[in-house]
Amino acid sequence: MAEKNDFKSFEQKELEQYEQQAQADADSFSEEPMLVIDYDVKNDEEDRAFRAYQKKFVYPHNWKVTAAFSVVAAAFIVSIIKYPNGYLNYVLLAICLITIALTWYNSVRIRKYLVKALKNLEDDRYRFTLYESGFTIETLVSEEEKQAEDYVPIKPRRVHLGDNSDINNDTVEVIENDEMFIIILEKETFYVLCKRLISESEQKILRDKFTGELAEGYHLITDNK
Repeated sequence: MAEKNDFKSFEQKELEQYEQQAQADADSFSEEPMLVIDYDVKNDEEDRAFRAYQKKFVYPHNWKVTAAFSVVAAAFIVSIIKYPNGYLNYVLLAICLITIALTWYNSVRIRKYLVKALKNLEDDRYRFTLYESGFTIETLVSEEEKQAEDYVPIKPRRVHLGDNSDINNDTVEVIENDEMFIIILEKETFYVLCKRLISESEQKILRDKFTGELAEGYHLITDNK
């Protein structure tokens, strides 16, 4: 029994080592980069990027909530007209209106909170590197910052595309408008590549890569209001 358990233990270790090596290989890109962009993001650009994100992914849900509660509110208004002394109708109508208001207020509040939190990062610089099989995004750190006692290395974010996209634990979507590319991971984290720092030829490389790899996950928005 001991020998059998030892064999299973050895077999399990071999499997774990194999999986670790496979993950290490997946986490790295061995090919030469297609494109390297060093960039920064101003606070007002973060604000406009988050507005574009909300307009695409958050506002449709908000409108559904608004429509649903508006129908219910209209029913209570009709009931109030018929039975003006019904106290409960007023309460339920107020709940519907408050729900609609809070739905839109929370979208504004979250955006303002996020933009304010990102204000301190306005001077940071980043590097976006595009490969055939994916891309990396990393924070550029000066030698002076590296020498600081409280310095903690920041691991680059690696995102795989195409055949290796299942390695990611998140989905990838991209919004492009007249001003920027907004890379969205799992609809929770987004990165902003402003076109003011990207040449027309580089924009075409990005556009062709994202449209080819993401298909319906690429969203072109020509109205940048």
